[in-house]
Amino acid sequence: MEEPIITCISIGVYAHALTRGNKYIVKKEEQDKYRIIGNHGKAVWISKAHFIEGNIEVPYLEKWKFDDDPKEFDLVEVTLTFSDGSERWSLVATPQKLVNHFEKEMGISGLNIKHLIIAKTMDHDDIEKILKYLEANDELTEASKALEC
Repeated sequence: MEEPIITCISIGVYAHALTRGNKYIVKKEEQDKYRIIGNHGKAVWISKAHFIEGNIEVPYLEKWKFDDDPKEFDLVEVTLTFSDGSERWSLVATPQKLVNHFEKEMGISGLNIKHLIIAKTMDHDDIEKILKYLEANDELTEASKALEC
């Protein structure tokens, strides 16, 4: 019998063993976990929650860009482009930029923005790191909205 193939959708605490989008052969299976050979070459048991069944292509973040100048705006829009051609967008801010936003917007006492990413700095490399982290943990879709042209 042919061993089943699964595709990783989230690495969780297994960055040493998993890569989002990689395919793995199931060596053994229990009710809630798979035994696979990880990227590090060792057999490991990992929760099924990190995978989808089958040899599935998982879109990955190809590039992103600031749509607004981070020096001029408190809530900065970014566009995310994925390997399947889809685009999404998010707002990015630092804690200090959020404070600035509330100081300027006198009538607002709070916000609920699901597609707001809070970063340490507005530095390109810091934004890149947080986007890659969110993607690796299958949280980037939740932290962004589809860009409809």
